Amino acid sequence: MALHCGRSVCNFARNNKPMRAEKAGTLRVGTSSWSFPDWRGVFYRPQTPADQQLSFYAQQFNSVEANTSFYALPAPKTLLRWLESVPEGFTFSLKAPREITHEKRLVNVEQATAAYLEVLRSLGPAAAPGLIQFPATFTRASDGRRLAAYIDSLAISAPEIPLSVEVRAFDLMTTAFARFLLDRGIGFVVVERTGQPDTFANWQAAVESVGTRQTLHMRLIGNDRDPLPDDKIIRRPQDELLDKWAKRIADLLKDGRDVYCYVHNPFEGHAPETVRRLRARIGQYLPLPDWNPTNGRSEEEEDGGQMSLF
Repeated sequence: MALHCGRSVCNFARNNKPMRAEKAGTLRVGTSSWSFPDWRGVFYRPQTPADQQLSFYAQQFNSVEANTSFYALPAPKTLLRWLESVPEGFTFSLKAPREITHEKRLVNVEQATAAYLEVLRSLGPAAAPGLIQFPATFTRASDGRRLAAYIDSLAISAPEIPLSVEVRAFDLMTTAFARFLLDRGIGFVVVERTGQPDTFANWQAAVESVGTRQTLHMRLIGNDRDPLPDDKIIRRPQDELLDKWAKRIADLLKDGRDVYCYVHNPFEGHAPETVRRLRARIGQYLPLPDWNPTNGRSEEEEDGGQMSLF
């Protein structure tokens, strides 16, 4: 797999020179999905209808990772309903369909990829970086050339769409691959997951070599191989990891870099509370603006039971 940037593709890289940050970066943080049965009566009020959970969620956090798109892309009417449920400034990180990455493994996926990119375009300013996740069996040794060609095609066909790539094969968790992505204006996802290396230093080294104020896209997953009995409470606190990431995130924000962070339930047991715990730690290093959206459905509206369909 060629990990050096060709001239034609490099034209799509973000070539901003390093400079002193005039203002802090933006933190967008949320959970992986917003609909879990165990959140009812804990995060959501018991009477909150399922179709109003996103509206309530978006009053608490400013971004969400939508995993439903991994199984099937949302229909236009679903996208419209999502956008109508959230306030201005809220963003969605949509996971690429498994057909592309896990089933066809980048073979004959032009149509599926075009459909995914069109969904991201439809989100407009509500689009956080789209998540293209590859399985651990998708390696540099076996699939590197195909992966390189696919990344090049994305850089050429969709330079305006924010995208990030997550790999789970150790031979792709490298500074060289991170730089390969960043050279093409595509993010390298940093993951905190039990049994995987910490690739933050790889991302950081790649950013420094490319010379851009690249956004960090990160996911706090934890031990997803050891399921907890439910998703209701913090069952295995990760204070040291939260402290580590809070300091890293704060430093990036101070440097003017934007951060997208998504927390999974297995990380501590109840992702909404973990998000709050993480924000509180970051706030010890620099003040974070409150998320006080001016539109969208209010908590009082949630109390009303059924709401108008229009």
